[in-house]
Amino acid sequence: MQSNPLSDRKLRALAPDPNSPQSLMVQFYQKLKIAITAGYWLPNESLPTALQFAQLFDLPLATVQVVFDRLVSESWLLQTSTQYYQITPKIDQPMSHLSNFSDLLHARGFKAGSVWLKREIGEPELEEEWRLKLKTGEKVSRLQRLRTANDQVVGYESTTLPSHILPNPDEVGASLYQYMHEHQLVIAKAVEEIDAYICDQPMAELCGFVPGQALLRLTRVSFLPNGRAFELTYSYFRSDYYRYVVEYN
Repeated sequence: MQSNPLSDRKLRALAPDPNSPQSLMVQFYQKLKIAITAGYWLPNESLPTALQFAQLFDLPLATVQVVFDRLVSESWLLQTSTQYYQITPKIDQPMSHLSNFSDLLHARGFKAGSVWLKREIGEPELEEEWRLKLKTGEKVSRLQRLRTANDQVVGYESTTLPSHILPNPDEVGASLYQYMHEHQLVIAKAVEEIDAYICDQPMAELCGFVPGQALLRLTRVSFLPNGRAFELTYSYFRSDYYRYVVEYN
């Protein structure tokens, strides 16, 4: 279903200012990108065409097309036909505070989901043991799932908690953080590492990704108010749909 863009007064806010020292192309690019991230358009809803934008703002068609091409190359837009474009589930993850993946997707109009792969209790691996500061003999609960946006797989996530904190992994429903809230498990601090990861064959088969595709790997350790490490999560996201934003004040 196509929108009626020219009747939408919100679009007028995207008009470049001819008196601005910035070029019309830069202004339009900045304003259109802000509108995309602010939820002007919902998933599966087409943006106005390049020609419609050009007519609405009296811009050269080539200028609008350059902006569209740039946003496609940055994975903010997906071209669905020769004329029409739609938003993607790309999200900006702020580093200034912890953000819930599902909340970030919901804010952009996407339905966040999970496909459980495994929920189990087992012996800890070496990295789990040292990152969670486990005592000898302690077992862990592991949760492994695919993360989806409108049923499209955008990432894989594996979370480990000491089994005395999560004695029954099957009790975790759609949201691990909802479980934490219900059991008064408060994240007082978290340390997160970010690095690049090349998608290998097992990951590609699991997620439907392309072998060799660039992924963003996040490793997070969360701590309780008493300083005890209690959550270790590895997240692998498509690098074209997930981006970290750092702001220094």
